Amino acid sequence: MAAAFAAAAWIIAPGRSIAQEAGGKVNPQAARLHAFTARVDEYLALEKKLQTGLPQVQPSDRTTAVEQHRTELAQRIRDARKGSRQGDLFGDTQPILKEIIARDAQNRGVRDAYAAMQEVPAQSPPAVNTPYPDKAPLATVPPLILVNLPRLPDGLEYRFMGRDLVLRDQASNLIIDFVPGAVPALKK
Repeated sequence: MAAAFAAAAWIIAPGRSIAQEAGGKVNPQAARLHAFTARVDEYLALEKKLQTGLPQVQPSDRTTAVEQHRTELAQRIRDARKGSRQGDLFGDTQPILKEIIARDAQNRGVRDAYAAMQEVPAQSPPAVNTPYPDKAPLATVPPLILVNLPRLPDGLEYRFMGRDLVLRDQASNLIIDFVPGAVPALKK
């Protein structure tokens, strides 16, 4: 348990200090996580820009208005990110994220790990700039994993799809990046 708190401490440490250790040395993991956060912020700035001119959805709007907004936003994002591919946002943080998930799997019993993955949609592999499947459940990432992953800003969320960790944009319902094979194969 202490290892989980230690891992979380370097993930949530603020600003410039996360990348520097005593003596001015750069903490490579913290630097990679900081770069991931910067890429996520750039994506959100792009999304905000692309929402310009779209009618704002009100809580009282009917499903069709909400769906039209989502569809138009998704198309604008796909057009703006035409050449996007797996790893553009996660980048070199992928091994760190896999390690966090693997450590969680080791700390859980097989039965508990299997139960946590029951809601996960089996569709795999995901693809960047494609919609998260409408009929697929939005399986929640277990809290003990979520607390150790880099915190995401409002509007983005982690989801699992098969054994892959997906970064989902809630407003557009698009998969904007994913980490293939993030979840270790369960051994019964």
